[in-house]
Amino acid sequence: MKVVFLRWLFPTVVAALALSLVEGRVLAQDPQQPINEKPVEMPVYTVTDTRELPPPEKWNYARIEGFEVLSNASEKGTLRLVRDFQRYSQAIGFVWPGVQRPSAVPAMLIICGKGGKFDQFMPAGERLPDRAMASLSLRNKEQAAIVIDYEAKLINLVTPEGTAATTAASIAAAAAGPDAATGPGGDPGFEVDAYQQLYREYIRFLLASVQPRSPAWFEEGIAQLFQRMEFDKTSIVVGKLDDPNAISVTQAALDAAGNGGVAPQEDLTFNAALAKRGLLKMEEIFAVTHDSDVARNPLGSTWAKQSAAFVHWGLYGDQGKNQKQFVTFISRIAREPLTEALFKECFKQSYKDMVMTLRGYIEFTNYKIAGLQTKKGEKLPEPPPVTLREATEAEIGRIKGEALLLAGHKAAARLAMIAPYIRGERDPQLVASIGLVERVLGDDAKARKFLEAAVGAKAVRPRAYLELARLRYAEGLAKPLAEGKLDANQTAAVLTPLFTARTQPPPLPEVYELVADAWLHCVLAPAAGHLAVIDEGVRMFPRNTHLVYADASLKAKAGLVADAHALVGLGLRVAPDDDTRAKFEKLKAALPPAPAPAGAPQK
Repeated sequence: MKVVFLRWLFPTVVAALALSLVEGRVLAQDPQQPINEKPVEMPVYTVTDTRELPPPEKWNYARIEGFEVLSNASEKGTLRLVRDFQRYSQAIGFVWPGVQRPSAVPAMLIICGKGGKFDQFMPAGERLPDRAMASLSLRNKEQAAIVIDYEAKLINLVTPEGTAATTAASIAAAAAGPDAATGPGGDPGFEVDAYQQLYREYIRFLLASVQPRSPAWFEEGIAQLFQRMEFDKTSIVVGKLDDPNAISVTQAALDAAGNGGVAPQEDLTFNAALAKRGLLKMEEIFAVTHDSDVARNPLGSTWAKQSAAFVHWGLYGDQGKNQKQFVTFISRIAREPLTEALFKECFKQSYKDMVMTLRGYIEFTNYKIAGLQTKKGEKLPEPPPVTLREATEAEIGRIKGEALLLAGHKAAARLAMIAPYIRGERDPQLVASIGLVERVLGDDAKARKFLEAAVGAKAVRPRAYLELARLRYAEGLAKPLAEGKLDANQTAAVLTPLFTARTQPPPLPEVYELVADAWLHCVLAPAAGHLAVIDEGVRMFPRNTHLVYADASLKAKAGLVADAHALVGLGLRVAPDDDTRAKFEKLKAALPPAPAPAGAPQK
């Protein structure tokens, strides 16, 4: 092994788009007559059954860069884990700055430290896995949550019932002797490190935000490498492997006691974990998807460790000589279907040959890893201090509810949010979340009340403004007041929350789509100035053909023929299918000829 200290930038393709934000008025009306500027009245939530509300829970709350933290672990344990996570995140920023996630929209970090709270966040509908889980990544297009089972120290990967079981008294039980060290069926268990689990989920969280998304095997391989990253105040090392002949501290203690006990398994690096295992075929490695049980359950997984072996070989193997072909391979499969023919072109070997190559690499790892070393006398900066306080009921209900919703537990999410509201919490963010969960559950009347209240209270949640605008838009189309279209007041009622939504992160393409649709269905023709907001949306989301087509149609109606032709040209370039392309061709045929560019010779 050779360690080279240098700043290592993993090859990523990041498209940067400079956006000029143009303000526009909703309608030409008296600015002194604002819409819906009435005193905020919070809706009454009526309980229609006799089910008791869950009792209040005690959690702690902190806010760090990029995350809201909710923890029911001890204050000392929470602070230690969060401080370490800050340093880890900072170290990632030094060795891999291109993948850092903007912190404008905080994700959720939920640390389950006691009371078996982790299990409630397991995704809905998932069959009981053969391997246990100690961490979760939950996300949609706008939100993300990392959930850590800080309580679990030892996991029985397989029990007689085929379900996962956890035990908090892990190492102590193992040290007590062979009987205590084995779980059901004689399984000694699998040792869980909450810190490494958090590191792994953070890397997966970062990679999932990069579009187009990388294959599951690549994300897992990178996560496996970076979860073992070593860092302190003066250095960072990535890719270092375990000594496959070393024994754990627990096993050494058992051996010294002479009682023949078997220690729990450790989550070792691939060279040690796969030393005595058969390998999977490469086509099996590549076939695993992000949402499969295999990808979600990496503890004790041959797939996870072999993915790490392939990535490590590609980036560091043979003193870095494989990196060029590996990067070429990653770049090509982002644009082309993965086939064995493509694989052979990149690596000059078949899938079967690569399995043999990996077997040799596992047995004898000749590699060069990378890292960062500060100058003599210098240290890496300390992250900002963490302020941990008791969470409010509103914060607990909102964060738990949002995470439960991401996991597919809609009714449980509603209950988690409604309980603090019924007990008197009126935080605008909680109210917005309740409105959105009611919308998901299909109770639009109740959703409307909460969304109106949240918008009136100036909640920061663009989705709440968008969903309120959608409800107003549907109401307007159901009861058109002018020529079967929206009149000025109805259009303004739709556009007003959308203009607020576009000022809040993250930018949502649906906001601009609805702005365009409202103008397309308005009895009034928009002026050129009104369309500036839709132009803004096209600049942000140039591949959104719905938005591009609507903008082109509006430009044509406004007599802006040159702009309409330019938008049609964009639509034809980004059209994903023949039907979409035909729609743009039809619009192009209906347009007047494009005017000649200024200064062009007249025909």
